[in-house]
Amino acid sequence: MKIDNVQISILVDNKAEAGLMKEHGFSIWIEVSDHKILFDTGQGKAFIHNSTALGCNLSLAEALILSHGHYDHTGNLVHV
Repeated sequence: MKIDNVQISILVDNKAEAGLMKEHGFSIWIEVSDHKILFDTGQGKAFIHNSTALGCNLSLAEALILSHGHYDHTGNLVHV
């Protein structure tokens, strides 16, 4: 199966490009055509900072996927 128009943005990771915050944890924003999916929510301030800096409007997420229940993957559920 071929999927066109896929964009994946790393919101939280222990490495980050200039202008973004890094921290222990993980979160990605996935856009497939007109669909938007949030995968994990990281743990701290990097999640909100990086999603804003990258132009990811979290209120447009159609789905939230949690990989597992550790704090560094679910720490920002309250913001979602």
